[in-house]
Amino acid sequence: MAPLNGSTDAHVVLFAAQLTSEGDLEELGKLVRSRRNVLSDDLIYRLLLSFYPVDTPEQIALVKFLDGLSRSPEELEDLREFTLDPSISNLPRHDALERCRTLRLQRLPQHIIRESGSRLADFIIEWTKRLEALAGTVQPLADFVEHFVEQDPDLQHWYQTYLIPILRLQCDFYPDVQDLIGVQELETLSVQRGVKTLLQYAERTHNPKDIARDLDNVVAPWVRGATGAKRRKVDQAQEEVVKERPWEIVNEWLISESVRNFELAAKAFDEWNGPVEEQESSNGGELVARYAQTGLALIYNCPQSTRESLAVSQKIISKACNLSRVQATEFSSARPHIVLADDFEVEEADLFPSSLSQGTNRFTKVNNSTVQFLVGLLNTSAILLNLGLPSSISELARVSAFGSERRHKEELRRLLQQIPRLSRHEIDWRSVRRQLLWLRSWSNNTEVDSTNRRIAYLGQLSAEYVETQILDAFLAAGQYDAVKEVYIHPAPPPLPLAEVETRIVAAIFEAYDNATNGNRDRGGMKRASEILRAFRPQFPHSITFADIDHLIRATHSLSFYHLTLQHGVPFKPVAIRVQKDPLTLLEKVLEQDTKAYTKLDDLLEIGRNLVRAHLPNRGALEYDLDPLDLRVSDAEHRITYHAIMAALTANDFDTAYAYITTRLHNTPSQTLSPSSTDDVSWRAAYAAGRYRPTSSPKNLSSRIDSLAQRMELLSRALMLAPSGEALSGILATWRRYEEEMESLKTQAVEEERSFDSKADAALPGAFGIEDRDADMAETKRAMARRNWPASRAGPSYEEEAPMGLFDVARGAATALRKTAAFPLGSAGLRDLKITEASSGGEWDATSAASAEGRVRKRDVVANMVTSGLVSGMGWMLGAQPRDRAGQTAEIMPKDSTETTN
Repeated sequence: MAPLNGSTDAHVVLFAAQLTSEGDLEELGKLVRSRRNVLSDDLIYRLLLSFYPVDTPEQIALVKFLDGLSRSPEELEDLREFTLDPSISNLPRHDALERCRTLRLQRLPQHIIRESGSRLADFIIEWTKRLEALAGTVQPLADFVEHFVEQDPDLQHWYQTYLIPILRLQCDFYPDVQDLIGVQELETLSVQRGVKTLLQYAERTHNPKDIARDLDNVVAPWVRGATGAKRRKVDQAQEEVVKERPWEIVNEWLISESVRNFELAAKAFDEWNGPVEEQESSNGGELVARYAQTGLALIYNCPQSTRESLAVSQKIISKACNLSRVQATEFSSARPHIVLADDFEVEEADLFPSSLSQGTNRFTKVNNSTVQFLVGLLNTSAILLNLGLPSSISELARVSAFGSERRHKEELRRLLQQIPRLSRHEIDWRSVRRQLLWLRSWSNNTEVDSTNRRIAYLGQLSAEYVETQILDAFLAAGQYDAVKEVYIHPAPPPLPLAEVETRIVAAIFEAYDNATNGNRDRGGMKRASEILRAFRPQFPHSITFADIDHLIRATHSLSFYHLTLQHGVPFKPVAIRVQKDPLTLLEKVLEQDTKAYTKLDDLLEIGRNLVRAHLPNRGALEYDLDPLDLRVSDAEHRITYHAIMAALTANDFDTAYAYITTRLHNTPSQTLSPSSTDDVSWRAAYAAGRYRPTSSPKNLSSRIDSLAQRMELLSRALMLAPSGEALSGILATWRRYEEEMESLKTQAVEEERSFDSKADAALPGAFGIEDRDADMAETKRAMARRNWPASRAGPSYEEEAPMGLFDVARGAATALRKTAAFPLGSAGLRDLKITEASSGGEWDATSAASAEGRVRKRDVVANMVTSGLVSGMGWMLGAQPRDRAGQTAEIMPKDSTETTN
């Protein structure tokens, strides 16, 4: 071997490269110590990186070699007898130099940024990465790095920032996880991605204690290292030096994690005490305040409300208060009294997720007002959760702080609609009321101004409005005893009794209008009846309740009849209230139900109740101003009239006749008011008088009786007609009936005579008589019949048949002469062809009745027709009869020929 003294620098470098590649670090150390001027530290590090085998099982030799480099030259022994390998020593100087130039020496990366000092830390870091890449783990190189940590502060910083977190992840916390991050990957990550990456393994366990542990032992060392030095970041093939705020990134990770898994993030916040070591630093107070603010941001960021989330939220508030030295609100109270500072002003933009973590956020910055506000939100959320309407805290904050009156009314309506749907247990409505009132003011203090608008979930609503809505809910739920206990019996009551009555009436009408059947024992009608029955004793003097009682009675009775409205729509109770004239429904009943007219008393009772219910008659406002008795009478006449018409339509003349003679007015003087006009009675009588039966009776006597009844009804129509406009039609009908009666009377007389003749001829020993004798016998029989009492013999057709039209007219003329002054005088009567009886005396039915001992039916009918003609002719001739009630103060003399039935 050639001695080292005669070798060039090129030969020394080549020999050092050979020793390095062979792994002979002991000889390499001797060589370095002998030619220190040639083999510098940087060159040695490059030689090691380029040629020393990384897969060497033991790193002790490398550690000793690196330690030897740090010895001072005085400690080195004389190594002038060191010899080179002949393959290198025999190379000419020029060739040795060329071979040195062709060596592919790797450059030593600069991992730690500093201006001067040893490059040992860079070599250790680079060598560690190579070992990690070879072994796939940092476990084998931990001892290697620890030999040099105390020698270089920069290396120590790197060791704590990168190697310690990875070492704890791989060896201590997750030894069985295969995809753990390495040192090289961690160095390339930004702070935001680094925090997320380091915590992903604890996140997978869903254990908040693991997150708190990793925050302290993995993330905290890395964050501190990132805070204390600058680190290189590779972004789009460009290198730039950045400095970030790592603890803010940790806070943001907790907030973002709360969106995915609120309970995990919230419990991790509760388990972790924050950056403990930094709390003693100059900016430690700010870090603690920001961490406490993060806790409130977690609550606002909770996506949903559950019992678990509310419980952990309370723990977060307690911890945030402890960190910030703010007095915490006791959560033992179910409904605490929330007090906000006068200067508590917030903006809706602060509720955006991106704004919650900002230091100036007015919702999350921990102070007395923000804590009180958040406690109010948590209690509100708990109430809504119990009512089955969970809502996020951020949404509740938005409604409470920025909701309009309309929004708050909508929220209250939503609550009141949801409460009856709760079927898990029996609803305590009194407790519900107390909760809703607390939601309005966030206070149990009854002295709070009921009109003052507060920051609360229902703070824009007055106490009176909330109470009325709760009262409506009580009524809708059938809580009648609760209504009496809360709103009627207390002194003073929460609402005026007049308002309570109004809400009760509205509830009755709501149930009434929603009813599908008029039976008060079913559906909405049953509920309306129950409400009325429950509260009418509480308001004994209420006219409205009395009206509703009449309405329900009428509706119930009407439900038993067949009634279909337009387009085949079945009858519903609301149809009564929307009708301009509810009595028209009874007219429809009579039209659609063929047997309804036979139940006139029931229909009349329905009509009376409809009138007494004081339903608005939109079509006749003046009618509403009439006295109640007059309105009831008019309603009865209308219903009776339509029942009569229905009976005539059903060919039931007898029922119609009975209704006219017993249910309607018989004389004009029977009207209730002098100013009223009975336009029903005469029309009903006239309609029935014009009635023609579909089949005429075969019995002559029945035909005469039927015709006599109709003529009687015509005479009643003449008497009751309010004006002479209808007289022409009535008289024309009367004339036709008179002719028919004359024909029937002649036929009856002939049959009577024929019967008598046959009876006389059948007597034993009878002989034929002459015509003169027959006439005499007939005259005697007639006189005898007239003198017989009514109890002994029945009248003949000649006696009972109605008088002729001209006989009636003569009686009418006589009555007119006694009761009116005609401008036409006697000439007018002559023009009418009406003269007195040929006997020269006045026609007096009363005198005739007294002479015979009874009043003949024909005289009664004649008197009625006469009375009608008096009115009719007087109207035509300009006279005013004195016997019309309400039209003149004079009274007809008792000897007047007009007789009232």
